[in-house]
Amino acid sequence: MPGSQLAAYTNGKATVPKTNPPQPFLLPFGKNYYLVPATAIKSYPKYPNDKIKTGEDLGALIHTKSPEKWLAYCKPDYLCRIEGETGNCVYTTFDVPGFPDEKRFLRLISGTVAAKNFEQVKKEALEKAEAEGVELNDRQLKRIDVLDWKKAEDCPARNQISPEIEKWEIATGDELAKSCIKVPEAKKRAKPGSSLEDEMDTKRKRYICHEEMIKQPPGTTYKINEVGGLLHVIFYRKAATWVAEEDEDDQ
Repeated sequence: MPGSQLAAYTNGKATVPKTNPPQPFLLPFGKNYYLVPATAIKSYPKYPNDKIKTGEDLGALIHTKSPEKWLAYCKPDYLCRIEGETGNCVYTTFDVPGFPDEKRFLRLISGTVAAKNFEQVKKEALEKAEAEGVELNDRQLKRIDVLDWKKAEDCPARNQISPEIEKWEIATGDELAKSCIKVPEAKKRAKPGSSLEDEMDTKRKRYICHEEMIKQPPGTTYKINEVGGLLHVIFYRKAATWVAEEDEDDQ
């Protein structure tokens, strides 16, 4: 890689750990990807998440806020904490087989996921270290401390840091990369009136203002009279019915 290009990659920008040549992180926001200043990184991830195997799986995860589905991806070694003037947030990265650039993309851990998962993950990490008799070093403790993040305290005014307001640099040219993420297709909703049932319901609402269900007694016929705005429903016994009743009365 030419020296000038290498300099652009390392000139004050946060890069993925242990990449040679250094590869800058990319923060998706709106329609752009932003370069993160190295000074904004408060805690680097030790590893990218490696449990996602396809771009479709990654897209499904990114587009859900289900804490249960995110739990496995909230381990302290996978987390990155970034701070700016607009707040500080927690992100993670993914290493998808066949797509080496994917680990450059910072994916936000939402406040909903953090509120449900972080306390549990921290407790498990500390209990594991204690059970194994491991004394955590400063770097490990710093990564675990990321799990103390709380939206109400650390980024109360918005969903995440705004790189636009921070005036962070938009990635262009050789600094850009293509993500393998596949956005899930939106489920098409049937338009009102698109089915026969919907059509009948629409007609009923349009033409019927009131209705009552009256059960017709067995062995009867009926007549409906309109009297002064009232409907008078009369049920008559059929001939066979009243003849049978008269026979019973004669016995």
